[in-house]
Amino acid sequence: MLHLIGELSPVVHTRDWDLVRVPVRKVDDQYIVYVADGFHRLYTDDTLPDVLKSKFAMIHANGEGFLPDSKILRLTLYTNTNPELDEVGWRASDTYYCLVVDRPTLESLKGGTQDDA
Repeated sequence: MLHLIGELSPVVHTRDWDLVRVPVRKVDDQYIVYVADGFHRLYTDDTLPDVLKSKFAMIHANGEGFLPDSKILRLTLYTNTNPELDEVGWRASDTYYCLVVDRPTLESLKGGTQDDA
């Protein structure tokens, strides 16, 4: 299957520089979370961090339409069309999502520490 996305990495939010849009691909029970240029983390339903689980739950509850994977482009992955989900994330295609997280959460996903403050 041809994918028109290319290499993925986090991108700063369009209106809030403290938030980052993080691409995720869900294939079967695996989540591929693109946390930096050339670096991704793999999770399962059991190991996915709670902060990401809650974002997926809100996205799925919204029930917005999405494109088939064969039609997805990098620009459409990072572009939100629902203002209600602007700081949560959205489903872009059959398997691609874009989750919005704060910078400490992104650092934690990379394997760093997250402050409790």
